[in-house]
Amino acid sequence: MKKCAFINPYFGKLPKTFPVFLKTCEKNPDFEWLFFTDDESDYDYPQNVKRILMTFDEMRELAQSKFDFPIVLNQPYKLCDYKPAYGLIFEDYIKEYRFWGHCDVDTIMGNLGRFIDDKMLDEYDKIFCLGHMILYRNSFENNRVFMKEARGRYFYKESFTTEKITAFDETWDENTTVNTVFVDNGYKVMMEDWSVNFQILPTRFTRVVFNPEKYGFDVFPYERAVYVWDNGDIKKYYMEKGKLCHKEELYMHFQSRDMKFSEDVLTSDLFKIVPNRYCALSRNIDCDRDFYRESRPVLSFHYFQLKWKRFMKRMKKNG
Repeated sequence: MKKCAFINPYFGKLPKTFPVFLKTCEKNPDFEWLFFTDDESDYDYPQNVKRILMTFDEMRELAQSKFDFPIVLNQPYKLCDYKPAYGLIFEDYIKEYRFWGHCDVDTIMGNLGRFIDDKMLDEYDKIFCLGHMILYRNSFENNRVFMKEARGRYFYKESFTTEKITAFDETWDENTTVNTVFVDNGYKVMMEDWSVNFQILPTRFTRVVFNPEKYGFDVFPYERAVYVWDNGDIKKYYMEKGKLCHKEELYMHFQSRDMKFSEDVLTSDLFKIVPNRYCALSRNIDCDRDFYRESRPVLSFHYFQLKWKRFMKRMKKNG
């Protein structure tokens, strides 16, 4: 069987950084992506990323066909609550895979197979617990665990019958998410956070890591580092005791960041990741001088844009 398929329904115009996302997916031949979308733009889809054209109405009809009660799916954004049900909704598309998963497109992929190996797939029924990347064992039983009772409630029914976004797929609240359903019913869940995830504010990269013991995030002090995508690997370069070191990472998530890139990024085997853009490199970082040059901050209006949006939202709310 094939290793894993990521299921990605996306309706409306795909983000402008989608070509960079596709470039990083291509370097993971043991993983495939299934995009169910109405965007017919002529992207250069690699062999392991398959586009299946589908309208949002067709998506809603397909989802409704799997449940014996009226579901609420009134806008594409509401699909985030349905992510734990993708194994059931798209079961006809994933029969040849050991695992299925979902991931956000505001990400870039490192070498997934180096982290998500056969030992992990043999051991766990659910891997990770943040909505920007989660994997599930692909079996009839496991694809229906989300419908099990937990703590006297059926969380999926509560989520699928309201217009509100409940974050059923996430792990914000230990009492109301799919993770609770898996854990309380005795399934094996890998809850460590291996993502490179940043605070939305401030502009500079300030890393946050999910802490399953407190069902919240630990915010780490700002670290002077350079992130580089190197022909399929994500490497974090940093200085330690006067020596240039690097650490490999699984994937990076850029929530609410307006990332930019030039066309040379798409043809380069190396690019640098800074808080507002991807920048092609001619060679890797190999000395102290390179590190300090590449780690210089890049001017970004990210902070001011988000502050302004939040201010305008408050003004509208207050009338």
